[in-house]
Amino acid sequence: MLNCKKENCTGCGVCAYSCPKSAINMVESVEGFLYPKVDRSLCVDCNLCNKVCPSLKKPSIGDFADCYAVQLINKTTLRHCASGGAFYGIAQTVLEQNGAIFGVVDFGTELRYQKATSLKELDELTGSKYFQCAISEKAYGEIIESTQKGLTLVSGTPCMVAAIRNLQRINRKNLLTFEILCQGVPSKTVIEKFYSEMAAKYGSPVQNHVFRSKDRYIGRNYLNRYEFKNGKVVYLIGEEDPLSLSFQRQIFLRESCYSCQYANEARTADFTAGDLWKTDVNGLDIERGCSVLLCNTSKAKCFLDETKVFLIGKINFKTALEHNIPYHHPVKRPKCRDWSYKLLCSGIPPKTVTILCCWKYYIKRLFTGKRK
Repeated sequence: MLNCKKENCTGCGVCAYSCPKSAINMVESVEGFLYPKVDRSLCVDCNLCNKVCPSLKKPSIGDFADCYAVQLINKTTLRHCASGGAFYGIAQTVLEQNGAIFGVVDFGTELRYQKATSLKELDELTGSKYFQCAISEKAYGEIIESTQKGLTLVSGTPCMVAAIRNLQRINRKNLLTFEILCQGVPSKTVIEKFYSEMAAKYGSPVQNHVFRSKDRYIGRNYLNRYEFKNGKVVYLIGEEDPLSLSFQRQIFLRESCYSCQYANEARTADFTAGDLWKTDVNGLDIERGCSVLLCNTSKAKCFLDETKVFLIGKINFKTALEHNIPYHHPVKRPKCRDWSYKLLCSGIPPKTVTILCCWKYYIKRLFTGKRK
């Protein structure tokens, strides 16, 4: 019987994939998150679900620790990456060694975990995604098969990567893991409702949303670019965008994110990457986007040494990660999380829910004369 409590479940689905009796199904909650449902009539208490669950079993900690500032040399590719292109550069090197890549592709309000074996397919995996992706049973099977054939790079949030590392039949010698520093994930329900509101406001459905556009440099703020089917393009800077504000204030995250056991310095993936802010490194243009890249294992360090696609600068952990919250601890659960989804799912517009949850922020904007 699965022992993971609902509030600790990450929704990875590795328990459902691993169950030899197909006694576990992933069921979507009212909030839009997936949770396992066990059919007790089929369960034989083999305990395999508990052995692979990333909330119950944390993979071994890395044996190495080094920190770098990295930026892709190819400026055209760099422009399409969220920061310095750390994942793209490692993935490109894997492809050059005839390896395979697994990552997340954005299909509007749906995210899919899929395989890439060419630069064209790798291009589809670039860019930040700000809601939860579910790994299908098919994807889990493909990952296992790929590691049995050769070098395989898998990327994702720390809990997602941990679930993959816990798979029973995976060939760990061929597995290279890459995690992003993650403060948490909202559900696709949030994205769907915000996009519907934007469509009503601008008279056309959202065709594409770039969460972190590099069309112009605006410092530490994110530049959201919304493209609509009627051809209209709208830019919203940082917290001017209610969707970005809701994410930055953590009001719609999955419950497990507020107590994430992977949000600390004991990293379990080969590579950990995040944004590099307020750090000048010789030879790197901060305005084009830079990444902080941690090598947590000697395997990762050896692989980075073979990589020829980056401009690289050695930096220290404290300087690079001092203000990066999920490297040190989980984000704080706001009181409004008790009712944010209840309001959202009751039909109240998402921007209104965000205003109610972040009322102090909006009052401050009124007094400072910043209105949107």
